[in-house]
Amino acid sequence: MNKAIIIPVYLRLNRPEELPDSEGLALTRRAIESLKILEDQDFTLLLPVCFDLVGGDEEGSWIEMDGFLRQALQNLRARKIFLFSSYRLKTLRKYLDQKGFRSFSPLIDLKGFSKIRNTGLLLTQALSMDVAIFMDNDEIVEDPHYLKVACEYLNQRWNGKKVSGKGGFYVNPDGTILLPPQPLWWRFFWNKTKWMNQVWEKILSSKDRLIPSPLLLGGNLALHRHLFRHIPFDPYIPRGEDTDYLINASQQGFCLLFDKQLRIKHLHPERTGVYFYEELKGDIERFLYERKKVKTGTTIDLEPYPGYFMKWTLYPKAILTSLFLSLDYLGKGEWGKARECLDNIGLLFRKKDKSWSKYLQFREDWKRVMGALKKEEVNEILKDCWV
Repeated sequence: MNKAIIIPVYLRLNRPEELPDSEGLALTRRAIESLKILEDQDFTLLLPVCFDLVGGDEEGSWIEMDGFLRQALQNLRARKIFLFSSYRLKTLRKYLDQKGFRSFSPLIDLKGFSKIRNTGLLLTQALSMDVAIFMDNDEIVEDPHYLKVACEYLNQRWNGKKVSGKGGFYVNPDGTILLPPQPLWWRFFWNKTKWMNQVWEKILSSKDRLIPSPLLLGGNLALHRHLFRHIPFDPYIPRGEDTDYLINASQQGFCLLFDKQLRIKHLHPERTGVYFYEELKGDIERFLYERKKVKTGTTIDLEPYPGYFMKWTLYPKAILTSLFLSLDYLGKGEWGKARECLDNIGLLFRKKDKSWSKYLQFREDWKRVMGALKKEEVNEILKDCWV
């Protein structure tokens, strides 16, 4: 079984010169170093890397950063690193255009959670991998058998269903599983931690190893090619693309389960006030979108999370939470952020968009693209990506 470990990397910088000392690069090095503990070293490491320059993206800067990144990673592993940065994106899009997928290629990008994961899956297919295993760069592997656990039962039957993908736990720095409580008063009606912990408690109390779950975590996710050749991540969803992928796959009859033994240490950086605003905005957009999705049918039980946010009560919860967070910012004298929070309320009353129908078309194009990718051709045009 050919295995790919995919670590999406997002580097937001003011200038290219900041790359050597950037937090993103330090986290990525740490994540890659942790893979040395694996007993099974027979895997290909894919790094889709987004260069996001605050002052504007320029190809010259991308070339400079790509070169430095390659040099910085050469000493970490002796072989099998596939580095695909923003600098290489134009080459892949040109290849897709030549294959007749001109309307599809602009949606292949490295900016956005879903898009960077989709790019990783396209590369996985092009390199003839059987399994794609996602981890994030703010995580480390501590179990020498992690790769073995990730691949167990994939494309095999479990309780009468073929397992096409599996999710696993994030382990906190102190070794616990449950999310620590967040004493944020403005989150009274938006306490995702509470509902997510109820999901984890139910899974932990189960006697089975593989359990149906209403949510998955994108930084600890294993997908078989029979699944990812047919189901892409939705490029129109702003966040929560992992659980959204579970919904999309279930609607097409695929089975993804939660594996209690699949665990990875999560060491995320400290959250800032900007993060909380962006998270709330993305969540409102996401839950509005997914409410429309599930109305077309789903075979999985989404309670208690994200089901808690799929009801009509999403509207008053989103309004009150936006008001509360705005007041919190006002109390800190951050008037601009307070005004932006109030703008979230407008999201609830936007005209109906056509993102769902666009995704359905994208999914059909995805299947054709996956079928058209040929290892020999792609290796030739992307051969310089190997580190």
